[in-house]
Amino acid sequence: MQINFKKLIPHGIAISIFLLLTAVYFLPLLEGKGLSQHDIAQWTGMSKELTDFRAKYHVEPLWTNAMFSGMPAYQISTLYPANLIQYVNDLLFFFLPSPASYVFLALLSFYILMLVLKFDYRMGIAGAIAFAFSSYNFVIIAAGHNSKAHAIALMPLVFAGIILTMRGRFWFGGAMTAMALALQLYANHLQITYYLMIAILVMVIAYFIDAIMKKEIGGFIKSASVLAIAAVIGILPNYTSLAATYEYGKYSTRGPSELTSKKESSGLDKDYAFSYSYGISETFTLIIPRFHGGASVSPLDENSATYKALTSNGVPVQQAKSFIQAVPLYFGNMLSTSGPPYAGAIICFLFVAGLMLIKGKEKWWLLVATILSFMLSWGENFLSFNELFFYHFPGYNKFRAVSMILTIAQFTMPLLALLALKEIFDGKTNKNDILKSLKMALYITGGFCLLFTLLPGMFNDFSSQADEQLKQYDWLITAIKQDRESAVRMDALRSLFFIAATFGVLWFMLKDKIKATVAIITIAVLLLLTYICR
Repeated sequence: MQINFKKLIPHGIAISIFLLLTAVYFLPLLEGKGLSQHDIAQWTGMSKELTDFRAKYHVEPLWTNAMFSGMPAYQISTLYPANLIQYVNDLLFFFLPSPASYVFLALLSFYILMLVLKFDYRMGIAGAIAFAFSSYNFVIIAAGHNSKAHAIALMPLVFAGIILTMRGRFWFGGAMTAMALALQLYANHLQITYYLMIAILVMVIAYFIDAIMKKEIGGFIKSASVLAIAAVIGILPNYTSLAATYEYGKYSTRGPSELTSKKESSGLDKDYAFSYSYGISETFTLIIPRFHGGASVSPLDENSATYKALTSNGVPVQQAKSFIQAVPLYFGNMLSTSGPPYAGAIICFLFVAGLMLIKGKEKWWLLVATILSFMLSWGENFLSFNELFFYHFPGYNKFRAVSMILTIAQFTMPLLALLALKEIFDGKTNKNDILKSLKMALYITGGFCLLFTLLPGMFNDFSSQADEQLKQYDWLITAIKQDRESAVRMDALRSLFFIAATFGVLWFMLKDKIKATVAIITIAVLLLLTYICR
């Protein structure tokens, strides 16, 4: 078999760009500096007894006395040297240090999916940037949720294998699915894997309905059979870890309680599981990042209303400067948050365009999965729907922080957006029809951003639960509310700019004012900027 190295050049360029982006973004890390991650610092303390024991006796400890009154080490620090999938994982990391490796893996994983969907490599690079640089990835990395970032990065690779299999590439698709699922489980964040399975279920149902309508049910059954075998193969390398977790789960808060007979005794307490429910209006942070203020506490500059109010009310300058380093700008539904799951204004614009441009099963399963992730993320704020899942969907009540399910939208929205972009650049659709769809998407997304640029306080008064702690300082609360309002206005204006700029690039391309290559590169740069400049 002769390898055509000429065809590999574009992919070499893509990987080089991914390495360059990762290296630039994580340059301090590559220079030997460390990232302060709260959860990793805690894990270092929790696992010290285990790592010391392992280093001294060269035996894997399965119990620790350093936590509570003693507990299994399965979910703290247990290595499984017989699981050879770890070597494939290291290869995909390009041996980059953590957490830079997770961003690179997300870029590579989504790019492979783009190739499976027959995207041009340049558009594949743009799509990879949209997925990997989604703000939620960096929010969880900053918090130290490394296993979560690892599992999210591998989601596109699992879908790539499934899509290949569904298209009749049984051997290659089945092998890719098995490997991707094995890697996903090796990342050891079962909540993300569970949410991934929900998205896959939506996709498989859509393919099943499509097969019935096209009278191709035989082909669907073959594909489903191959995927079932691939799933078993993917589980096998991780069986020891999964079995240990399952056994331990029965004796944790996720198992049945011997003290009560309450309805939810087979899993977590409902109030606890829904304690981090996303507010319904907070969903708009996908397009305007600080639509509800951003992180629980955020820094402000000396031009802020808060700083001016502090200094004008007799607070010493040094104390005022210290206070504005962590101002409670968040005014959403959750108890606290490290930041919003901003999908990107450009992605939202192209996603809406995709709903009009894309036909068939791909559009419908991506739309349904996206809406489902919204509704499930609302938790206690949409209780009638979420209780249905909590009590009746197998395993759903084992997980908390339901807002995390927005990771599905983090994947489905860029994918539909890129499918729309592919439809635009392929030239198979009438240009006037494309422009109509783009204009409608501009009116919807751009109009929404314009509305909140002009009237940021249209639906709220910027009050927050955190204000209760400052209730004796009415003047300070008023100033903080002004800064919250300013944050919404500025982010809405910025999102409007990126939407308008992307529309402009596509308009010029469709009018033959600029070449397609220039348009793709410009959109890729705009995508990167919309995340970096948020």
